[in-house]
Amino acid sequence: MEFIDLEKKYRNFYAPAFQVKVEGKDLLHAGVEIGNISVDNTLEGADSFSFMVNNSYDAVRRELKWMDQLFAPGSGVEIKMGYTDKFESMLTGLITSVRVTYPAGGLPFLEVSGFDLSHRMMKGRQSTPWPPDVKDSDIAKKIASKYSLSSVVEDTRVKHPEVNQDQESDFDFLTRLAQRNHFEFFVFGRTLYFRAPANDEAPVINLEWGKTLVSFSPEINLGEQVSEVEVRGWDARAKKEIVGRAKTGDEQGRDSSGRTGSEMVNSVYSQTVTERLRLPVDSREEADNRARAILNRCADGLVRGNGESIGIPELLHGKNIKLDNLGKKFSKTYYVERTNHSIGSSGYRTTFSVKENAI
Repeated sequence: MEFIDLEKKYRNFYAPAFQVKVEGKDLLHAGVEIGNISVDNTLEGADSFSFMVNNSYDAVRRELKWMDQLFAPGSGVEIKMGYTDKFESMLTGLITSVRVTYPAGGLPFLEVSGFDLSHRMMKGRQSTPWPPDVKDSDIAKKIASKYSLSSVVEDTRVKHPEVNQDQESDFDFLTRLAQRNHFEFFVFGRTLYFRAPANDEAPVINLEWGKTLVSFSPEINLGEQVSEVEVRGWDARAKKEIVGRAKTGDEQGRDSSGRTGSEMVNSVYSQTVTERLRLPVDSREEADNRARAILNRCADGLVRGNGESIGIPELLHGKNIKLDNLGKKFSKTYYVERTNHSIGSSGYRTTFSVKENAI
């Protein structure tokens, strides 16, 4: 999307605004004065939020208001951000913490914080028996249903004779399954996502340094890069070794105009740098899949950067953004892995972290 389209939608970004509902009740309509609201969206862990309640103290009664009615831990929260009356949903979750501050001067105030709905998956350790010949994607769908979430799940194709969940939370278990497929696992709104990174999708926004991009700090790092990955396992039934490999060119969503980390490693060190691992795999297909996942995880760390723009609700994790006016090397499309959206006395700001596997 071009920036000019967002300018039209949000009326030149004139009046930052937000909407917070707790158990379906709009806090603004309830007379709650909210300040310094912040939402963190991430591909690693649960999304989180926090906001201040500035008029929570009844000076006449000398009591805090709304502690039990609106801000009880476990209450459902929905946060939207935008401008004037145009909002986009940023988080659906639960209140998990209410902090009260009685300052040396001034009136007491509340800080309310919490997480998205995936936080429920982090509680408790499970030892769930999964049936034989099951795909990781099938497991993701069943866990989504367990928590009454809709799901967007891509087929992982490989059937596993045995999948063990041994004293793991459902969140940690799905994270492990996602990593071995080079998938993303996260919850946004009331939907669980278990999918390959959306590297090939069109950028949601084009930002230009000096205009719409306030700042950007990229880093190229060869520290974790390898030329190829070799995964070995043992086929107990056939009594033979299983070998899977991934090499230069197997990187997912690579930019054909740039060089990947594996290509740079080959050039810099004048040799093939191989990462060898022994893992429990049941087939050549699974071994190749695990090798590609490890290679891609390494490749993703080649270029990382942090940036800041004016507040843009559409700029979220798991999306592509195009950054321009950064010179030939760094003017390109990046994949967003984390964002923070905050509205306070200085306005609406979005900060973000991105990655890219070729430069």
